[in-house]
Amino acid sequence: MRFLVAGASGLIGKEIVLALKQRGHWVRTLSRDPERAKALAGQVDEVVVADATVPGALTELAQDIDVVVSALGAAVSPTARGSRSFAEVDAAANLALLAEAKRAGVRRFVYVGVYTSESYAQTAYVAAHTQVEAAIKASGLGYGFVRPTGVFGAFVELLDLAKKGPLPAIGGGAALTNPVHEADVAAAVVEAALAAGNVEVDIGGPEELSRRAIAELAFTAQGRRPRILSLPSWPMGAVAAIYGLLNRRVGEFLRFIILASTHSCVAPKLGQRRLADYFAGR
Repeated sequence: MRFLVAGASGLIGKEIVLALKQRGHWVRTLSRDPERAKALAGQVDEVVVADATVPGALTELAQDIDVVVSALGAAVSPTARGSRSFAEVDAAANLALLAEAKRAGVRRFVYVGVYTSESYAQTAYVAAHTQVEAAIKASGLGYGFVRPTGVFGAFVELLDLAKKGPLPAIGGGAALTNPVHEADVAAAVVEAALAAGNVEVDIGGPEELSRRAIAELAFTAQGRRPRILSLPSWPMGAVAAIYGLLNRRVGEFLRFIILASTHSCVAPKLGQRRLADYFAGR
């Protein structure tokens, strides 16, 4: 079977590529960053470098492809480059990819979304994913949706921050979640790609952790005593608004993080790997 994996240089995308090649499938990849795409050379059958948000950039990309798998999207990180909104990146890129998939006669589209509770629905990050899912359902293509909680790699920045000082816990950090290893997500994506019918999978890791506990693990992994700074949530809203004037995506990211830090969000515990082991390995 012939696959196109978009966002193949990202945390989840790299694991999807690995899982597909281990099963013997033919894989074409799409990446925006030429330097990150170089790492895929020799691992896959064809590497394409293009910005999916640029009109016309994806022409013929899905030709002769059976299944498109998309892990496209802006990084959910305070240090991520770029100022375009999540709608301008996540929604625009995936809608363009979907249009090309339909034009090329692809039979199935698998999308890596995001698992959240209803309280997150109005955030720009979640709204962009919801828009994409609605468009895929309306496209007439067979589909699979895999919605993870936060993946382990998204928390790696905490390790560096923990070396420099205390880590913040917005609202006290009591909200629970169950982050999941990107390889566990990739396994679910491959199963969704090979499924006979439409599939929607929500996936989290095996253990529920408070936001404070996740921060503490970053210190423990380095043999340091945890130093957590509790921050009230209400002034963070003002900070998000100010940042949003300077960089729209950072503002949207901060609004999402405030909600994630103060509202529990636990997905079905389908993942097998644990965050403490992941941190220790780095």
